[in-house]
Amino acid sequence: MARPRHKERSDICADCGTLGINLLAFFRKVSEIFEPSWASLNRAILLCDECCSIHRSLGRHISHIKFLHKGPWSTSLLKMVRTLHDSGANNIWEHSLLDPNNSKTSRRKPQSKDLLHPVKEDFIRAKHQQLSFILRPSKEEFCTEEEISRQLHSSVRTSNLETSLRLLAQGANPNYFYKEKGTTPLHVAARAGQSLQIELLITNGGNPSIVDSSGHSPSEVAKMAGHLELSDRLIEYMYEVTDKLSFFLCGQKPNHKAGQHLIVPEWSVESDRSELAFGARNKLQMLPNHLLEELAMDVYDEVDRRETDAIWLSVASLPDRCAVPFLPVNPRLSSTRNQGRQKLARFTPKELATLVIDLLTEAGHRHTLANNAPLQDPVLLALRKEQFGKHGSQMSDDEPLYDSVASDDDYATFASDNVTRLSTALISDNEKALAPLAKGLPSVVEVLRKQLNLSESTIRDLREEIRCLQSSIERILEENRELKNMIQAKTSEAIINGHIGGEQDPELEPVLDMKTIIVRGNQRPTSMYETREGLRKPSTWNANINQAKREIESPARPCTTQSLWEYGAASRPPREEVTRRTGQVTKRIQELWNAMQDPSHREAFVPCAERIRVAVAELAAIFPQTNPKVRAFSSVWWCLSNPVDENVRSALRQLNGNTGRLQAECAGLQRCTSDPDHMDRCLQQVRSCAYDIAKATKLLVTQFQAI
Repeated sequence: MARPRHKERSDICADCGTLGINLLAFFRKVSEIFEPSWASLNRAILLCDECCSIHRSLGRHISHIKFLHKGPWSTSLLKMVRTLHDSGANNIWEHSLLDPNNSKTSRRKPQSKDLLHPVKEDFIRAKHQQLSFILRPSKEEFCTEEEISRQLHSSVRTSNLETSLRLLAQGANPNYFYKEKGTTPLHVAARAGQSLQIELLITNGGNPSIVDSSGHSPSEVAKMAGHLELSDRLIEYMYEVTDKLSFFLCGQKPNHKAGQHLIVPEWSVESDRSELAFGARNKLQMLPNHLLEELAMDVYDEVDRRETDAIWLSVASLPDRCAVPFLPVNPRLSSTRNQGRQKLARFTPKELATLVIDLLTEAGHRHTLANNAPLQDPVLLALRKEQFGKHGSQMSDDEPLYDSVASDDDYATFASDNVTRLSTALISDNEKALAPLAKGLPSVVEVLRKQLNLSESTIRDLREEIRCLQSSIERILEENRELKNMIQAKTSEAIINGHIGGEQDPELEPVLDMKTIIVRGNQRPTSMYETREGLRKPSTWNANINQAKREIESPARPCTTQSLWEYGAASRPPREEVTRRTGQVTKRIQELWNAMQDPSHREAFVPCAERIRVAVAELAAIFPQTNPKVRAFSSVWWCLSNPVDENVRSALRQLNGNTGRLQAECAGLQRCTSDPDHMDRCLQQVRSCAYDIAKATKLLVTQFQAI
């Protein structure tokens, strides 16, 4: 990245080149005669009166204007502005105008004799509002905002202010959180002791209260690194808004080194005690923290505008020529908030002072509560900050602020302290003074009472739900015990009669779990997608066991073709039942086929496959297992003498095998990545499985009707 070619003269305006003559400094210090009187903090340039008037109309979010010879100045802040201005920071904002190889820009920089409107104004807006002349990377050198922010993260550890300013101009985020390192540029600069880099980052939107992955603020990082003065300066920045408001009222700032972080003027006890004022204070107390912060920032901007306007009227050569009667529009804020910011200009000095006092009082109250509250997890704090976004609250701001309702946490936080303050007021003030306050009290108490009733109702509902869940658990445990007893009874009787359950043909087993296999003859299969139908009475198991004993103990008859056929005919299910259950399988396949029309809803494939599995299991359950003695006699003779039943068995085998394969393919499709080719292959496999199941179902119906 190229450095500025030459240094900027400190006695001319950065925008129009006007020779700065400060008449006020003429009687104080000769060295300040030839010097512009105004500075843009975030642009790090010096300006004349005329160009400064245009900067003021742009707004503090574009250019933060400050008079050089009046008002409090931090040594490090003034040094940062002068260092960057003297080293040619203006060339960053006029890069394309100074580049002889750039033929695209035919814009000419205005001279001191040019008209303020529109020549100088159009140039300043193009230069600072639209950033038309800064260095833009080429298509080959294009960098994302994250890459530029990472460069800033590395640059602030050095004293090269020009590089950091150039990166900020190109869109680097001063609050960028480097996840791998767990820090922000402010933490890096604080650890390195780069005070001027800290000033540059904060004047361009850096948050001095941001925490790193360890929960440390930049001030704490600087203190741990041994940079005590820098740590104190960062603490001042953390309380910049309230310090500004306190100085505006009483001309004093808190002594942060001594632990004093807030000053509320003593004459605030004489503030307005009207009913309207008490109602407004109650609404202010009910505001969530982020809305209160936004209101304090807007009042801060209005106070800064009024202070700058007072200096402007006293030192500018033509004070009435370029007035800024209200705060300029900030396009990053909603229209409602911009209107509210501009209405602050209509406040009289007394009304604005009353609002500032109320803000300071509420800020001190919440600051006390925050210090007494237990420490919060820094990860939760970071998530809360991300919720409100980079430029304040992301919630809808189209409704007036006074219609906002505090959250449940805000009510719980302020409830006890409101009662304490009301009790103190009852003791210290007379009844007449408390009359307006008493009128505003029922609204707060009523809201708290409603919240308490709602919480109690929620607790009752949760307890009832817990009781229902406990009853369900007890019922399921009882069913589980019954199933275990049935399994034990079945196993013991089978062993006593010399029959082992593993001799059955596995090819005809439906795809069911152990519980479904046990109760198959007495209960329809269930799945996680269907409601439970309860258990059959254990007495039915005795009938099945007695039936099995009779089959085992009965003498073997001569196995002829006629006997085999009679056995199959006696145990063959009704044709209507086969038709009904095959229809269920076909219906489930059709549901899967409809779900496949929209591949984006892949989460529906596994439930459809499960329902197909249940339907196939129900179909297979109505076909009895072949008697092991008959099958052992001669499987070849069985096939030759009864080929239709063998086709039925083959269709059942195909159904069971394809059903298991369909479940696996649907599960794989649900885990499929966003690769289109991979997804098409998975869909083709699912279609193939569904087609094979439908084909086997048709074969089963056809063969069974032929019997």
